[in-house]
Amino acid sequence: MYGLKQAAILAYQQLIKVLAQYGYSPIVGTVGLWQHIKRPIKFCLCVDDFGIKYYSKQDVDHLLSAIGSNYQYTTDWSGSNYCGLNIDWHYDDGYVDISMQNYVQKTLQRLLHTPKTTPQYSPHEPINIQYAKKNTTQYATSPDTSQLLNQKDTKYIQSVTGSFLYYGRAIDYTILPTINDIASEQANPTINTKQKAQILMDYLHTYPNAYLRYHASDMILHIDSDAAYLVAPKARSRVAGYFHLSDHPSVTKHPKLNGAILVECKTLRHVVSSAAEAETGGVFHNAQVAIPIHTILKALHHPQPPTPLKTDNSTANGFIHDNIHQKRSKSWDMNYHWLRDRNTQQQFKFFWDKGSNNNGDYYTKKHPTKHHRATRPKYVKDRL
Repeated sequence: MYGLKQAAILAYQQLIKVLAQYGYSPIVGTVGLWQHIKRPIKFCLCVDDFGIKYYSKQDVDHLLSAIGSNYQYTTDWSGSNYCGLNIDWHYDDGYVDISMQNYVQKTLQRLLHTPKTTPQYSPHEPINIQYAKKNTTQYATSPDTSQLLNQKDTKYIQSVTGSFLYYGRAIDYTILPTINDIASEQANPTINTKQKAQILMDYLHTYPNAYLRYHASDMILHIDSDAAYLVAPKARSRVAGYFHLSDHPSVTKHPKLNGAILVECKTLRHVVSSAAEAETGGVFHNAQVAIPIHTILKALHHPQPPTPLKTDNSTANGFIHDNIHQKRSKSWDMNYHWLRDRNTQQQFKFFWDKGSNNNGDYYTKKHPTKHHRATRPKYVKDRL
């Protein structure tokens, strides 16, 4: 029934019953990953798209036969499309490119966007650097007091965030902090919110052909965690995490940076009392997000050592390893004691490294335009 809110779960439950007759079942602890009871075949189900990993044609024919017993389907043996993503395989060269061809152009056209005559190299309003500033006290972000938008413009703002959120989470991670800002205001957007949306669309018009490149690796999960204190309204802080698959930490101390499989960019719901608490909150959030990814990688036959998780805050690192004398951190001791338990269990390997080596830093705060232009090629590629 079209529009029935229970349609997705009913269809999923029906699929479980249908495929169970042929030995297929969801893998516990994962979302959308399935396996066969005997055959070494696995597939990832997203809505009605099956991404299948198989070792023999006989195994995949068995799966297609099971699906075809109750459903109609089409196949793409090249593996070039999945969930709206264009996949360009380069097996001989050891890499694969992921993109969403023409998505930005078509979406901007649908949103009736009129671009600026000059390129927009920053996804947000440019930040001016203040050199030699002696007062470094951090204050909560001032509330937005500009005029509220009418209902029509409010729906337009919501359409902008809805249209580019998937694109930001799948391809162009550089827009996530701006999307995070706009989405937090979309219920009651203001003139300033509309200006943010305009700048975002100008930025996407400047970089319409982004893609991610993944190089062959040991498939070991690495995480860079960072946080920015008091950068969001109502004294909130933002946390970010850069998740990528690279070489085994026993092979090299500094594994090469690979395309991100996930970038977390979230606003902490509670108000933290210090930058160190925000950083520890970021580590806590990213470590919890890593648990199902850890399970998925193991299910796909990629054994994982203790997951390296990097932070650039020495206080947060000391708190996790329980080698600092606590005083003011008592207020957040219970919330993040989970990290110490996971460290003791050797599920993670928490360590400190300087901020310039932390890839999560880019996604926690607003940077000057010069920094965006210099840093963007490190995380996202662009076709001319």
